[in-house]
Amino acid sequence: MNKIVLLLVMIFIFDSGNVSAADISETGKEVEVRDQATKMFIYGTLEEWVIMHASNIYQEEYNAKSVLREGPKPENIRIWIQPAKKVSKEPSDGIEYTHLIKITLPYEKVVIDNKKEIKAVDTLVYAVNPFILTACFETGKSEKQFKLINSHHEVLP
Repeated sequence: MNKIVLLLVMIFIFDSGNVSAADISETGKEVEVRDQATKMFIYGTLEEWVIMHASNIYQEEYNAKSVLREGPKPENIRIWIQPAKKVSKEPSDGIEYTHLIKITLPYEKVVIDNKKEIKAVDTLVYAVNPFILTACFETGKSEKQFKLINSHHEVLP
């Protein structure tokens, strides 16, 4: 199973399009990635976007101008993969997402605007098509080739 997950991850591509969570239908069982090497490979592949989207959560939720996060520790990151399919009202758009990837990031400490300190967990869900490796983050092309379809922010006591 780990080899299959790693193979899928190694050939990522993220299709673009205006997709919402309502446009994605789940077609299979959600599987947690438990192998640490595979989990870190997936996280490393998505890390630039995960950081960007997690920062957006704090900017929107707290009107934060700066956010400093401690963590998550690699062993605390949780990742799930689930087969899925985009339900398109326009078949000509050529976009087909085949998987959902959910990443949960437990932060030990988040400092917002150098004032407010919280402990939090952020969960990001991406629609992806893992058949071709995505372009480099620096080109800006990858940003448009996958879709964040859901995010959840939780402050812990």
